[in-house]
Amino acid sequence: MPNGRRPADGAEIGALIGAGFGLLFLIINTGQFSTLGRTLVITVGVLAFAGIAIFAIRGLMQGGRAGRGESGKGSRREPPFGRAYWIIVLIEAVLLFAGTRLLASLGHPELGVAWVAVVVGTHFFALGWVFGLDRFHVLATVVTLCGIGGFIAFFAAAPAFIPVISGVISGFVLLAFAMWALIPTER
Repeated sequence: MPNGRRPADGAEIGALIGAGFGLLFLIINTGQFSTLGRTLVITVGVLAFAGIAIFAIRGLMQGGRAGRGESGKGSRREPPFGRAYWIIVLIEAVLLFAGTRLLASLGHPELGVAWVAVVVGTHFFALGWVFGLDRFHVLATVVTLCGIGGFIAFFAAAPAFIPVISGVISGFVLLAFAMWALIPTER
């Protein structure tokens, strides 16, 4: 890469994961939208996902340029998705399942998406530390605030806004971050 700039290690895979979940947030949380509104939101999401997928797959096909020298051998000491990553994902999965079940059992299943956004957002704080990427702290803050916004909408007697604030906005944030992840950084 010119000027020593390259995407972070694992950026392509991370971008595909983030974009996939961003698109999923849009699909799941636009059910209450008009047909036109839902179609527009999902179309924009699909186009963004397709662009991310093209650049991520292109980067992967170029031999995983991150951390590779002339010989093609990696210079990383450990894979980008190592043990710490999987521990964080496991904790996230448990919290997602337990929290949404608890909220549903308390008679408030509509808060599930707000809970999901809070958990997904906060897990990026830990991932930012594991990967050494300050970008993740930006993402963590924004998605966590979207989740908190959903809880505020609930307590403000505006539950119709929960899927928009916690779901649709979070989905677009994840897609935007996936795009940002593919931008080379100074390493």
